[in-house]
Amino acid sequence: MRSRYPAQGSALEYYLWLFTRLSGVLMLFIGAFGIVYANLAGGRTLMDMPTQYRWAFFPIYWHVQNSDIPDVFPAWSNSFWQVYGMVFLFVAAVHGFNGLRIVVEDYVHRPFLLIFAKGLIFVLFLFTLIASAVIVFELFL
Repeated sequence: MRSRYPAQGSALEYYLWLFTRLSGVLMLFIGAFGIVYANLAGGRTLMDMPTQYRWAFFPIYWHVQNSDIPDVFPAWSNSFWQVYGMVFLFVAAVHGFNGLRIVVEDYVHRPFLLIFAKGLIFVLFLFTLIASAVIVFELFL
C-alpha cells in the first residue's frame, strides 16, 4: 500500500505530489474567475447557475447552445480567452493524468505492463493537449 506522501528521496515525485494539490486549488480559482466574469460581463447577469457553470468551466459553444448566451463564440476569438482556456486545460490535464499515473502505479505490479501503461498515459496526455489546442485555437479563429 502506498503512502499519501511521496518517498523521501524522490524530488520529482514530491513536486508532482505538490503540483496535484496546488493545481486542484488553482482550477477552483480559474473556474471562479470565469463565473465572476460571466456575472460582470454585460448582459450575463440573469443567467441561472447551471448555465454559469457551463460557461465558466468550459465555454465551448456546443456546450452552451441551449442557454441564453449569444456571444460565447466571439468572446473565444479573443486571444486572452484562448490562452486562458489552454491554461485551464493544461492544468486540468496534468492534474488528471498525474492522478491516473498514481492509480496505475498502485495497481500494476509487472514492470513491463507498468512501463506500457505509463507510456499509454503519456500518449493520451499529448493527444489531449494537441486536440485541445486545435479546438481552442483553430475552431475559434
